[in-house]
Amino acid sequence: MAGRDVAPRTAAFGVLRDVSAGAYADRAAARRFETLSPRDRRLAQELAYGTIRLRARLDAELSTLSTRPLDQLDAAVLDALRLGLYQVRETRIPAHAAVNETMDAVRGQVSRSARGFLNAVLRRAVRGEPDSGVFGDLDEDPVRYLATWGSHPEWLVRRWLDRWPLAAVRRLIENDNRPPPVTLRLLNDTVSPEDWERFAAVGLERLAGLPHMARLTGGAPAEAMRRAHAIAQDPAASCVVDYVSDNLDGPVLDACAAPGGKTMGLWHASSARPLIAADISLERLLQVRQAAQDTGAEPALLVMDARFPAIRSARTVLLDVPCSGTGVLRRRPDARWRITAGRIEALVARQREMIEAAAALVEPGGVLVYATCSLEPEENEQQVEWFVARHPEFERDKEGQARGTDLFVAPWEHESDGAFASRLRKRRNG
Repeated sequence: MAGRDVAPRTAAFGVLRDVSAGAYADRAAARRFETLSPRDRRLAQELAYGTIRLRARLDAELSTLSTRPLDQLDAAVLDALRLGLYQVRETRIPAHAAVNETMDAVRGQVSRSARGFLNAVLRRAVRGEPDSGVFGDLDEDPVRYLATWGSHPEWLVRRWLDRWPLAAVRRLIENDNRPPPVTLRLLNDTVSPEDWERFAAVGLERLAGLPHMARLTGGAPAEAMRRAHAIAQDPAASCVVDYVSDNLDGPVLDACAAPGGKTMGLWHASSARPLIAADISLERLLQVRQAAQDTGAEPALLVMDARFPAIRSARTVLLDVPCSGTGVLRRRPDARWRITAGRIEALVARQREMIEAAAALVEPGGVLVYATCSLEPEENEQQVEWFVARHPEFERDKEGQARGTDLFVAPWEHESDGAFASRLRKRRNG
């Protein structure tokens, strides 16, 4: 029993070490979890991703349990402490098993004396609950509480509180700290009541108010997608697909298409053709090709840097730009610790290069749709305002259901990812 349960913890610890060394969590997990059984893979992912998400919460308590300042600990020891404490506080794993298996998992990766220190700290955690004062009080010091218990960077908490009410920010942070459910976008035009009865047999239930969306409540995602002719997609991304496909004209260019979810959604939501899926990365474009094969879509594929387009024109351009990803932090556990204000500034500059290049492709009367998975105004509405001020030949699209309004999906309102999109139509008379 013990030997079998060490494997997922060893793999999870490996991911923590990789992320501390600068690796992306998803890539580290793909490599570390490859040989694990499905059961062990699920546990390893919960432990690794959960520990990374709640790093600041864990560190706040560890600072009271450790006899040494955390910044003076060896990085491997600190990762081991986080992994053990996460199991003690955030899972149903029995405390003794959490400690013992963690100690076994890190054997050979930390010194004997460090293991003694690790064991002492974790045993101390098992003997009592954390002092609530460690995290502060939400009403008296919301920044401290949301940065520690909420486990988000303090600078990001402050900028969100400057923009939204405390209750909204708290819900946003709570949403970020929950693993996202598996949701699917159904690709068929219509779904009958009889279809929904069949889908229920593979664990799918409707999402209220979103006719193309379903949540997987049990069973295998691959089987559910096959039976329902669906793709895995968050409601926020699906809303962007609906926003783009409204009154859609071809030719259509999806200029940053990988991994292909929006491309597949657009192919099946509209008859606008041709649909060209482009991406700067050949490796990621191959993901689009696989998604197309799986769903019966036939987009043209093009390796292309969106700043230097390889086509002359298109009637519709979807520009889903690289961004800070603050709307998808629940999916990217390490992203919150990578984002900086300086990084956002650099992204804004790159996005502007891409918008300028995309705008030059749009035919008179055509549409440019600018989209992000960011919550930050510099990357969203301010970016659109900057563009429109420089390009009077574009205006917010007043045709179709969008009627000149931007799309903003707030995670705290829908328990979804966050997304932004703006439809900009090029005047026919230029």
